[in-house]
Amino acid sequence: MLTIMRGAADVRYAVRLLLKTPAVTLVALLSLALGIGANTAIFGVINALLLRSLPVHEPQRLVKIAALDPDHPEQSGELSLAMLHEIQQHASAFSNVFAWLGGGMNNVEVNGVRYPGSIDTVSGDYFAGLGVRPVLGRVLGRDDKEVAVISYGCWQHRYGGDPEVVGKIIRVDDHPLTIVGVSPEDFGGLQIDAAMEATIPIGFNGRALKYRENLWYEVVARLKPGGSIDQARAQMRVLWPGILKTTAPESFQGAQRISFFKLRSDVQPDARGNSYLRGRLGKPLEILMALVGAVLLIACVNLANLLLARAATRQHEFAVRVALGAPRWQLIRMLLTEAMLLSVTGAMLGLLLARWTARYLLTTFWTGYVSLSIDPAPDMRVLLFTTALAIVTGVLFGIAPAWRMSRPDPAGTLRQSPRTTAGYMGRFSSALVAAQVALSLILLLGATLFVRSLRNLETVDLGYRRDHMLVMQLFPQAGRGTIPKRTQYYHDLTTRLSGVPGVESVSYLHMGPGSRFEYVVPASSGLGGAVENAVAEWAGPGVFHTMGMQVLAGREFNWRDDEHAPPVAIISESLARVLFGNQNPIGRIIDAGAEPEHKGLTIVGVVNSASLWKFESREPLAVYLALMQESRYNQSSLVMRTISAPEATARPAERTLESMGHQYSLRTSTLEKRTAEILASERMIAMLASGFGMLALVLAAVGLYGILSYDVTRRTPEIGVRMALGAKPADVLGMIFGQVFRVVVIGIAVAIPVVLACGKLVAGMLFGVSVTDPVSFLAATSTLAAVAAIAGFVPARRASRVDPMVALRCE
Repeated sequence: MLTIMRGAADVRYAVRLLLKTPAVTLVALLSLALGIGANTAIFGVINALLLRSLPVHEPQRLVKIAALDPDHPEQSGELSLAMLHEIQQHASAFSNVFAWLGGGMNNVEVNGVRYPGSIDTVSGDYFAGLGVRPVLGRVLGRDDKEVAVISYGCWQHRYGGDPEVVGKIIRVDDHPLTIVGVSPEDFGGLQIDAAMEATIPIGFNGRALKYRENLWYEVVARLKPGGSIDQARAQMRVLWPGILKTTAPESFQGAQRISFFKLRSDVQPDARGNSYLRGRLGKPLEILMALVGAVLLIACVNLANLLLARAATRQHEFAVRVALGAPRWQLIRMLLTEAMLLSVTGAMLGLLLARWTARYLLTTFWTGYVSLSIDPAPDMRVLLFTTALAIVTGVLFGIAPAWRMSRPDPAGTLRQSPRTTAGYMGRFSSALVAAQVALSLILLLGATLFVRSLRNLETVDLGYRRDHMLVMQLFPQAGRGTIPKRTQYYHDLTTRLSGVPGVESVSYLHMGPGSRFEYVVPASSGLGGAVENAVAEWAGPGVFHTMGMQVLAGREFNWRDDEHAPPVAIISESLARVLFGNQNPIGRIIDAGAEPEHKGLTIVGVVNSASLWKFESREPLAVYLALMQESRYNQSSLVMRTISAPEATARPAERTLESMGHQYSLRTSTLEKRTAEILASERMIAMLASGFGMLALVLAAVGLYGILSYDVTRRTPEIGVRMALGAKPADVLGMIFGQVFRVVVIGIAVAIPVVLACGKLVAGMLFGVSVTDPVSFLAATSTLAAVAAIAGFVPARRASRVDPMVALRCE
């Protein structure tokens, strides 16, 4: 009880001291709120994407079963339903095994309103295997077909939370399904970032799919109680050869059959589900966490200097306390209480900012067609992180003043005048400011590099024109997934769209310009030459003219390159150079992948190398296949070059597309806008890095200004003696600026090896600029030196105007 009373007294005393200097306290709280809040926000995103388990029963027992190609072990392979059935029958290591297919787009209709939505297609043991119970109705069973379990969000937003929703109809791809239940609010399926509308059974519309040929299902299993993942892997290795033999598709022949039997089983933990953003943001989040951590360290250094200066003015108070018998741990406790009070209050303010910031970051990075379902709201893990961060932060900036001021010599201190107590404090504070300068330079250099990299990405010559381009993502109308006479349909659509006022040319691409993913295939010349990293794209007639690319040899695709014509290909100049050197590639035969339909392709053209996909690609090796020869691709990107502003053409083009009766535009945007969205993560990182760099610069300037002002005040008698002995104002200015110069040089010297050591962490995220870029380094150091000079000018000017007589009388 006595300890609690003493602690409460220390808190009250600390509050009184902080309220006596409201401006300083406000600056300290703002620095901590920004530093701790930024760290909490980034950790909240990391927690939501990388750490948080699925909201299901015992998620640590969930595993994913995959079929891996040993030639491409980095790619996770899905299974067929036939494989699922064999595993269910023979694998005793699992209590439940189920399949799901999700994250795609379907036509959904609720109460007469049609919209594109994400639907999860699952096998009957899905909900039982996950241990998920509905909030209304029931879940899917093994024998269900024409039913659906809608998500909580769908229930609330589309049905208004109707308690009588069970038994109503939801239409998926024009098929009526009876709603049998509503899933829990916190469960959004195994694809954690795409908002799911409903969960439906496999084969709901009668196309129970060819069990063996379709290797596209995610298979998840639950380990039996007491079982381990190593036991499951061992059992799957034993069962796998028999599973392959039993489920081998009869249609697979030759190389395709050989490739199938090369597959190997893989069992991995699956407690966190799938995520589009997880792979994309892993490295950027590491960089952002390092940046916000550096900002918080800079804030801690500033606050340590602030508390050192405040504590120095209380030396006589502490000496009196010690002389009267106060133990030194009591002084440490008093000063740490003040630091912890600041830190905890700043953390509470930062926590309020963190949720909004985390949500903003995720929505900025998200470019999906459906709404984002991840909720980065702070959970217990985030709260514990923030609490620990507040404690560590308080100790970091409070321990140095507490330790220093807890060791006074009462007799000596009470006899001292201010002019005799500056030495140790000045050196220690200068060391802190040098560390602050080093951290600021690191952040400033990082900001410069990321900004230059973004600028390079925005201005790089991609090999095609981005101006006056409209991109429409084609999506089938309900019940119109199959297009009869497909080539004729696209030819008619092109003709009608070309008649829209302002349209110059129209064509199609499967992935579309600016796609963040690449379909990579091994490309062979048929003469022994081969490359493993060629990018495959399916292109429509006249697409290179529409995109503003150059046909360097041969011809473009035309409407005669359809399903009935011999298979053809067009290759990039870079791929032609690799495969054929200086020889003419026109008429040569090329293989693009293991699929039989992509073998024996006749090269009919060569085009300039263009980065239609990742902007970071440098002259990618590309093979273009005729889109009209690929009947499976009906959801392509329509690209349209306009004479006038593309936005003015968008709505008439959409109406023309819809009038054809088969497709509509899931999303229409200009290519320049699409480019900006694709670079959203790079832009956000550059913006945050710049903001953190500027904040670090301001904090460094404030810290340098504070320590110099404090130093000038305490050295006023010394400066008076110097000037009385003949020192000129310029000499005093040089002395103060010499301090600034030494601190900046020490900071730069510390920062250089740190930058070189950490360079590999960010090298892969930079485009067109290296970590050791001299221009970026010169810009960062020059900016830091200029700000340091400005921060030191006012104290130096004040010191140079000291009146020697006044200074000599100063105590």
